[in-house]
Amino acid sequence: MNYKILQGDNRDTLKTLADCSIDAIVTDPPYGIDFLGKAWDANTGALETYRECLRVLKPGGYILAFSAA
Repeated sequence: MNYKILQGDNRDTLKTLADCSIDAIVTDPPYGIDFLGKAWDANTGALETYRECLRVLKPGGYILAFSAA
C-alpha cells in the first residue's frame, strides 16, 4: 500500500487532484469568519474549498478539518 502526504495551500493543491482519488484529508484551513474585520481572517472562500474536498474524496473517505465556532 502506498501513502503520500501532500503539503501546501489546499486551495491550490486540491485543484490538481482527480475526482474520487483521496482516502482522507487532514486540514487546518483558513476559517474565514471575518472576525472583527481583520485581514488575517477575511472571507477566504471556505465553501468552495470544502466542495473541492468532497470532489476528491473517495466514497467512504473522511476529512478531519480544524475549525472555529
